[in-house]
Amino acid sequence: MYIRADDTLVISDLHLGYEAALQAEHVAIPRFQLESMVERLEKLLARYDPELVLINGDMKHEFSKNKNQEWDEVEKIIDVLEGREIVVVRGNHDNYLQTILANRDINMEESFTLPASQVLFLHGHKNIDYEGLRVFSHEHPVLRFRDEVGAQVTLPCFLFDEKNNILIMPAFSPLASGTNVISPEKSFMSPGLRNLDLSDARIYVIQDGIMEFSRVGDLREMRDDARFEMINRKRRM
Repeated sequence: MYIRADDTLVISDLHLGYEAALQAEHVAIPRFQLESMVERLEKLLARYDPELVLINGDMKHEFSKNKNQEWDEVEKIIDVLEGREIVVVRGNHDNYLQTILANRDINMEESFTLPASQVLFLHGHKNIDYEGLRVFSHEHPVLRFRDEVGAQVTLPCFLFDEKNNILIMPAFSPLASGTNVISPEKSFMSPGLRNLDLSDARIYVIQDGIMEFSRVGDLREMRDDARFEMINRKRRM
């Protein structure tokens, strides 16, 4: 996200060091996501030249300690952002991140409100009441469906609910799996979202740009109608 009024670029859920965590669980995966994220970040910096870069939680992945890969990759991202103000909002994976950030004189915030736009950024694993626009991450929102040949398609997306004054950001990590936004609200991870009605929220899919897809409620109805038709078809067979 780029907030013009505050000259601020916002990214979230980088999950740096994720491959090392998978390898520790004997999952063979090459280390590629840092290079991908640095390339995308450099393009965003060149396009917007922001004064402030805000990282809205889960900059690193490991809960319990700082792995060597995390140290190296967090410092690489900070190097890419050199010369700009950096704000890091604490995510639920960031228990030991402050140890790394302290070497670069960066502090973590529990939440952060931009002064001009008055937009509140919080990671989402804890809820904060606020009258203005709240921006969550944490969920890694995606739209997941099957195409005409039955293959599952997963697309990262923004979810904007004007009625509840909420925007949910996609993960910056290319590896982060996510919450299907047409799932029931009770399946969402963020406590501030589980008790809301998100049926009027609009889905903005990231696919070669930003595409407005539909309302959550509309896609839920289409999914339920398709399931009903499939059940009836099986009964007629």
